[in-house]
Order: sequence, then structure tokens, then C-alpha cells
Amino acid sequence: MPVARPSRRQLLLGAGSAVALTALAATPAPAAPSPDQFPDLSPALSPGGAPAGVPAVTGLGPGNADFPLMSGTLLGETLWIGSRNLAPAKVVGYHVPTGRVTATAVLPTGNFVQSSAGWGGALYLGVTDAPKAVNLYRLDPADGSVRGLANVPGADVRDVAVAPDGVVYATGRQKGRAAGPGLYAYDPATGSLTEVASPAPNATQGRAVEATATHAYLGVGSNLAGGGGATLATLYAVDRATGRAVDITPPELVKDTIIRQITLLGDDLLAVSTEGGPAHVAFLDPADHTVRASFAVPGTKSVTNFQRLGDTVWFTSTEHGVVWRYRLGAGAPEPLATPVPDGNSWGFGRLVGPQPTGSPQDALLVGVTEGGTVWTLATATGAVTTRDLVEAGAPAEAQLGMSVAARDGRVYVGGNGSVALHDLDSGTVHKLPVPGEAKDTVILDDGTLYLGVYSSQGIWRYRPGADGAPVQEAALPQEQNRPQVIRWDEEHGLLLLGVQADTTGGGSFVTYRPGSGRPRVYVDPLGAEQLVRAVAAGHGQAFLGGDNARTAGPRGDLAAWDPEAGRQLWRIGTDFGSGISSLVVQGHTLYGITVNGQAFAVDLRTARRGRGGWTAPVIGPRVDLRAITSANPRLLVSRGRLYGISERTLFRLDRETLAATVLVQVDAEWYSGARVAADDRGVLYTLRGRELIAVRDVRDR
Repeated sequence: MPVARPSRRQLLLGAGSAVALTALAATPAPAAPSPDQFPDLSPALSPGGAPAGVPAVTGLGPGNADFPLMSGTLLGETLWIGSRNLAPAKVVGYHVPTGRVTATAVLPTGNFVQSSAGWGGALYLGVTDAPKAVNLYRLDPADGSVRGLANVPGADVRDVAVAPDGVVYATGRQKGRAAGPGLYAYDPATGSLTEVASPAPNATQGRAVEATATHAYLGVGSNLAGGGGATLATLYAVDRATGRAVDITPPELVKDTIIRQITLLGDDLLAVSTEGGPAHVAFLDPADHTVRASFAVPGTKSVTNFQRLGDTVWFTSTEHGVVWRYRLGAGAPEPLATPVPDGNSWGFGRLVGPQPTGSPQDALLVGVTEGGTVWTLATATGAVTTRDLVEAGAPAEAQLGMSVAARDGRVYVGGNGSVALHDLDSGTVHKLPVPGEAKDTVILDDGTLYLGVYSSQGIWRYRPGADGAPVQEAALPQEQNRPQVIRWDEEHGLLLLGVQADTTGGGSFVTYRPGSGRPRVYVDPLGAEQLVRAVAAGHGQAFLGGDNARTAGPRGDLAAWDPEAGRQLWRIGTDFGSGISSLVVQGHTLYGITVNGQAFAVDLRTARRGRGGWTAPVIGPRVDLRAITSANPRLLVSRGRLYGISERTLFRLDRETLAATVLVQVDAEWYSGARVAADDRGVLYTLRGRELIAVRDVRDR
């Protein structure tokens, strides 16, 4: 019989202990299906369950419902916050004095609302993932109206700024553009968009803009798809009248990855920050661009979000919820003793008391983190308050999935700023805060969840019943910032990770013994240009599959490593013309699938060990599955069966011929390729659209 379905789903906040946040009108998580009781909720199937030969599919509600975010601008007493990975994209207004969301606006296009700037009582917004549609907007807070302004050609708009005369400047990432990232100006008087300058053809993106009456400022670099001679942090002053761009990068900043933010702090101070290791800050005189002060910010990767009152400047870093204070004319910044919530603060503002004296004692700093927490910090007392955005009234909606893992009646779905823990027995969903994105996850036999977390967050751990929230187990080098895969090597008791290095190109293979706190990081095991996208373990070896974040360059290498000794056994190039997306081992066979959907098998017994070392095996049968897959498909072995997942389909592969049988049309919405997990009973979990589903293969029914 089908399991009864409750009328609503409850979202819980896991921070120390799980406490109720809000009740969401959504499909509930039914009790974990037993082998003889697995409901089929697909409308195409009969009420009594799936007919013979058809997998049984159960809907479990949104995979990860929250309000992830990527921008924030304070106008008056309201912090306007832009969403991330929601469809459609949204902006909410959070009224600081009352702690409530008082307005919600919908943007017709875009994924990230990554940039915002206030001017004349209006809010100007830039979005990503709308390369041929409107990606520059104007929001009027007075009536909530939204107006599309222009398309910045081919751009993921990363930053916007408004000059004193109302002209809006924008920049971003324009993949494949020979001229590199451009600086664009939108004139509201004429409604026209013009390209002002494109001074850095080798930069992979524009990241920061600011404008005065005479100059626009453009910050570029290569924190995505870096390496290979890509431009590092560079700051340009662009004459607004002539379009002439001059490199004014302070010397202390030139070796960093990218200019992260440019902020005008009054008429006499221009603050510039970088992403690097460590990050740097410089203060310039906007009149002649001389450097008034510059310094490194110890222990940081990225610095952003400047506010000033008198001679005091505050800013935030992405590490460990730290607010920094710098007194103009002093030698070095100091971290404030009171921490704010962990993770990126994508918005930062300042309120002053009703009778300001001009002293920093009057300041109330306001920020919002990527995990959906608004915080305030009173500089006079150090008192910190926090407020969850969903609890305050922001819409909690299904975001793009990042990862999935399942065991013992628990299913974890990674998103931005959180992991959703679906407790199938109770039908509840718990929000587990994670600063960043859990790109991949794995569960050990004792139920411990391990996570590879972007960006530069390393390895995290969650033990149900013991950890109130996930905690960091081990850090990785900052440039090894984007974990692609995490697997468990049962034989050696090691976690194995494949990592991408966005800023330098290439990546790393990482081994980690849980509890040791000491990961071993092998940088560029497949050469300086290939990242490690796929990892599998078997027969005492680790198998690595390579890819390349840049459009040109080597990709698709396959290698075997001894994970205990930390050395390569063999390595071969492939002729797939594509990177390797996923690897699994079953029996004596290594199975793989490429980024563009070519499945292949390798008989590991053909790898020979001789006096001179190992002879690499020969790649055997291969099948083109591009007709049923999309980018970055992945493989899974469960109960001896070989499965594959893409954003289009969930399928089973014949282990001998690699012939595919489509099980479910999923049309799934993931951030960087579909994922699938199996629990200890062989039930498969993945997304259909943005909904978590459980699939029981017909062979298990």
C-alpha cells in the first residue's frame, strides 16, 4: 500500500540543535520505503503501484529549499538581497529595525543576482546566465516595480556601480570573448548601452566596478579558468570622457588573483581589495590615484564589503565570519573579537544612531551571509544579532542541487550555504549550514557524512547525533578551491578527493585519513593544465580522470595511483576529445563516462606490473550515450549494477556491452552536473527537476 502523505513539509534549522524554522507548503518526505512497500507516485503509473518492468518512483519534495543569496545593498533601513540558484531569480527587502522581509520582487531572467547598487532611491541589479536576454535591471523600492534595462552582451554580470550623474557601469564574465571582459555604460537618459573599454584580453572575467564624476574603475583577473598566462589582479582607471584605460594597480596587489571589489568611501578615498593568498587591501586617492595605504590581510583568501565612518573603515573576509577594522593612518587592520556568521558576506551596510556624533561608537554594521543569515554588529558594544532570512519571511524555494548522499533513512542534498537532511522516517527536513557549496559527499558505514566544500573550504564532516552542524575536518591549500569528487577507499581507510584549482589551472589529488587533520595533497597529478574531475577506488588503487576548465588544452587522461604511498602507477592519454566526468570500479573492470557522454570500460587485469614498473591497461568497449545524456554525467555501482545519471535521464548500463536502459526521464536541475546516490537497500536518490525522488529499480521489486 502507498504510504500516507502528510499535508505539509517542515523545514528545520540545524545549528547546535535542530529547531523549527517555518512550515512550507510542499510535498512531504514519506517514511522510508521497505522492500515490500514502495509507493509509486508517478502520475503515469497505476494507483496500485508500478506495473511490471517499470521502476517505482517516489517524490520526496524539494531537494534543498532555502533562500540562497549572492548580493546585498542597504538603502535606508532596508537591506535588499539578491537570490542565487533560484528560479525565477528574486530580490527581497529586509527591514533591519523590525527584522522582517517586507518586500519581494521577481526578475524574469538570470540565475545569480550577483550585483546591486543603489542610486537616487532605486536599486540597479546585474544577473548571470542571461547572455542573450536582459541582464541589467532597475528596481524601484517605492512600489516594487522591476524594469529591464539592457543586455550586457554575453555576460554573467558580476558587478554594477552608478556614477554621480546616474550612468550605470557594469562588468562580468564573457566566456570566449577575444577582447576579454568589457566595461559597459548604460545611460538612463537615452536608454543606450555602450562598451567603454576592454583593456585586458587575457583576463577571464571582470569582477569589480566603481565610478566617480571623471573616471570609471574596472577590476579584472582570473579567479575562474585561470592559469595558462591569464591576467592576474589588475585595476584600471578609465577616463569617462575618452574611454582611455590606465593600469593603476598598486604594486602590492599585482601578484594576487583578481580585484575583488572597488568602493568609493567619500570623496577622498577609494578602497580596493583582492582575492589571493593572502588577500590585500589598498586605499587610493581618487583625485590622482596615489596609494595612501596598502596591506595584506593575514589568513584570508578574499576581502570585500567596505564601510567607513570618520577615520574608521570596516570590511569583511570570507574566512570564519571575521569583520576587520582599519583606522586610516594606522599600520595594520585588526579583526574584531566578536565573530559574525561564517561564510561569505555578500552584502554589508552601516546604520548610524538617531543622533550621530561622527564617532564609530554610533555605527551598526549590517551584513548577510551566503547561508541566508542577516547579522548586525554594534561597534560600540560588540553585540551581534542574527536572523534567518526564511524565518524573517523570505521565500524558501528549491534551489539548484549540488550533491546527494543516502544511508540509514537519511538523504542529504547539498545546495548553496546549506545541506538539506531529509529524515525519511519522520518526514522532516533539517537545514545543516555549510559555508559555501557541498560539491560532493560520501557516507561511511558508521553514518558519518564527509563533504568536499567549495570555495577553499576543504573537507567537512557531519556525524548525526553527535555534530549539531557540519564542522571543518581539514583545510586544503587555498588555490585548491573546488572539490569535484570525494570517495571512500575502504582498503586503506582514506578519503580520496579530486580537486580543481580555479585560479592557477590544473588541480590535485587528495588523500585524507579521517580524524588526522592532515590531508596529503598531490598537485597537478595529471599535468599542470588538467584538473581531477573523477576518482574511484578498487584493488588497492585509486583511479583518476582528468578534465580541463579551459576550452583548449589537454584533457581526458586516466591514471592509477597507490593512495597509501602517494605515487603514480600508470597513466595514459585517451582519444575521447573530452574530459572524464566519472569513474567507478566493479569487479575487475573500471567503468568511466566522459563529460560529453561517452561510456567506456577498462579491464584492470590488462595492467601489468613488471620490473620496470606498471604497463597501463587498454581501454576496451565504449558506447556513445550523448543521445540520452547531457554535460557531466556520472556513474554509480549499487548491488552489482551499473547506473548512470545526467540532467536528462537516470539509466542502467549493461556491464558487458554498456548498452543503456533509461529508467526515468528526470530533466533535473543541478548546478554542475547531475548526481545520484544509493542507500544501503539499493534505493536510488536523485533530482527530477528540483524535486528529490527515490527510485527502486524493477529488478529489486
